[in-house]
Amino acid sequence: MRLINLISSIDVLRFEGNKHQEIAGIAFNSKQIKPGYLFVCIVGLKTDGHLFIEEAVARGAGAIIVEKWEPCLSPGVTQILVSNSRSALAAVSNIFFDYPTSELRVIGVTGTNGKTTTSRFIESILSEAGMKTGLLGTIECRIGNEQLPIERTTPESYDLQAIFHRMVEKSAEAAVMEVSSHAVDLHRIDGCRFDALVFTNLSQDHLDYHGTLENYFEAKKRLFMDNAGGECRFVINIDDAFGQRIAGISNPENHYFGLSEMVDVRASDIVLESKKSHFRINSPAGCQEIDLKLLGLFNVYNALAAAALGFAFKVPPELVKRGLEAVENVPGRFEIVDCGQNFSVIVDYAHTPDGLEKLLSSARDITRGKLVTVFGCGGDRDRLKRPLMGEVVGNLSDYSIITSDNPRSEDPNRILSEIERGLKKVTRNYCLEVDRKRAIYKGISLAGENDCVIIAGKGHEAGQEFKDKTVPFDDRQVARAALKELTTCSQ
Repeated sequence: MRLINLISSIDVLRFEGNKHQEIAGIAFNSKQIKPGYLFVCIVGLKTDGHLFIEEAVARGAGAIIVEKWEPCLSPGVTQILVSNSRSALAAVSNIFFDYPTSELRVIGVTGTNGKTTTSRFIESILSEAGMKTGLLGTIECRIGNEQLPIERTTPESYDLQAIFHRMVEKSAEAAVMEVSSHAVDLHRIDGCRFDALVFTNLSQDHLDYHGTLENYFEAKKRLFMDNAGGECRFVINIDDAFGQRIAGISNPENHYFGLSEMVDVRASDIVLESKKSHFRINSPAGCQEIDLKLLGLFNVYNALAAAALGFAFKVPPELVKRGLEAVENVPGRFEIVDCGQNFSVIVDYAHTPDGLEKLLSSARDITRGKLVTVFGCGGDRDRLKRPLMGEVVGNLSDYSIITSDNPRSEDPNRILSEIERGLKKVTRNYCLEVDRKRAIYKGISLAGENDCVIIAGKGHEAGQEFKDKTVPFDDRQVARAALKELTTCSQ
């Protein structure tokens, strides 16, 4: 594709070179450059793409998009100055892959908690309706049964457009994707055309990046204001205070879900059991009795969000029911680890105060004995939520073990002490164990008949991140090993 066509939709501040050269590919990582490629210099959170211009040219880059003009660029290399290279990357990627979201029904799911499970429910409903569907989120990227690698909840714009292009090539009809606040703020979804946007909830998270809760909300809000097409459907949790603010955005087709009798899609007659969640969905399409295999009130909300989306797309009620009931588990989301023990062990990704409160409240609903919680907080992330998480866990658990999550570059002991500040406000029934494996073993060793051990924070993750390395670590595998070892020792 010619460069002049690629840059047709971006605001060019300065240009030197050949507009008519053929561009063989696009990359924002200099190591991926091949002869004839366009290199886009992104100013990242940890490094700056402008530092790698020389390497990109050496690898054969024919043109470079920059935010900072390079006066000593090699002769024959075209240079394009823009005000925001991330926005430019999204624009040229969209053109390069021939506007793939225009060929798909794209559903974006956003919120602090519930994105992954809600997306899985939606995918299941659309599949029951006969659509070939792509799924893109925290846990996996998949087209039908084909798994694709992912690095983050919402990939960079070039990778995202490449995935959508692959979905079109594979004859997918719909794409369900989780949309993070970072993706909105960093222009990763610029150019995407959404047919529906789902808002699950919002509570404190990512303040290390956004600074304030209001800034965090504004990023979510921009998704609905800037990325919704003319016929985009909004599916909103009206029980959430921030959802009510999203509902105030002018849009011709809003669909609300919750527990209130006034909403379009609501749940009633909720019965939360240790093996399933039973409830009735009431909607303009009628009433359906649902036996959900996923546990907890928060999963009732996730199911309602997906049902509301299904109804907005005119999926028949019986297929919505089948789609919800077909989902047996979501990795690392209220995932039960069962080795035949007489108590429950549950692994969950909850890593915010609100997420932990919902998780532990749901665990309380199905636990007859004591509740033991093993948890930590990630390093290099929002420090303000650490004591809040400690206080939530202290209030809802009978005993708590504070441990490492992904400490990254921080001192793990300092993270634990910041969590402890909140925990000790409300209880003395806790201990600190910086080694996560030992903490999980200790939590399981404390459990007896009818008790419940919650292992929170990492969920589906298969590694633990330290300053200079990531080591293999899966809470579910460690829990199984502990159960087998401790059960054997007790016999």
